[in-house]
Amino acid sequence: MRTFVIGDIHGCLDLFEVLIARLEPTQDDHVVLAGDLLDKGPDPVGVVRRARALAARSRVSLVLGNHEDRHARFRRHEAARTRTGRANPIEATDELRHARAHLDEADIAFLESGTLHLALPEHGAVVVHAGIPPSVDRLPSERDLAAMPRDVRKRYDQLLRVRHVDTRGWMVPLGQEGPHTHYWAETYDGRFGHVYFGHEPFVSASEPVRYPHATGLDLGACFGNRLAAVILVGKAAPVFVTVPATRAWAQPLSPRA
Repeated sequence: MRTFVIGDIHGCLDLFEVLIARLEPTQDDHVVLAGDLLDKGPDPVGVVRRARALAARSRVSLVLGNHEDRHARFRRHEAARTRTGRANPIEATDELRHARAHLDEADIAFLESGTLHLALPEHGAVVVHAGIPPSVDRLPSERDLAAMPRDVRKRYDQLLRVRHVDTRGWMVPLGQEGPHTHYWAETYDGRFGHVYFGHEPFVSASEPVRYPHATGLDLGACFGNRLAAVILVGKAAPVFVTVPATRAWAQPLSPRA
């Protein structure tokens, strides 16, 4: 059985189609989407539906990205607004409005089936969207997360958003990096296995970026670079596949070379 882990697609359905055609997943293979199917690119709804179609003939797992999380929170607040009249604290951007208008119940069910992390013990690996900061000492199950008090559960939001961490091992908000912070993957010690992650767009890289115990799969497809995947077979060396973009749809906030 092969496992394919695919980096941030961000609405680039054309690149996703080409990548899937190259990978040729079968019913025995496992396709893992590392989050951020939505936003930025031209057809996020099409990406969700292509992923659903793929799930009809292959095993497909979705690891939640920060963009899926934003849409889920927006939907929850909209439902509360309908019941109570309380204003939605999340600004209704064009992307959020478009998704709300065009995603159907099956699309939303697929998005809400996603997990915060996915262990791949057969490959000695784990997939998260953004990363695992040193302050995270365990990866709780979805059931355990649901049972946690809100203030405790929030610490695991770092897995959706982390880039830099401070000397205590906690996430540093984007734009607040300084001389005493570092990128999480540079010092990750491998405690949970090799981490395959997205979130950080390596817009100058021609293939996934490797650290001692982690590999970044977001090559900035929506920013005009590449869509990337890794092929895992047992404990064999990973094989990378990338598809070049034909144009940029957005500009990154914090590109890494």
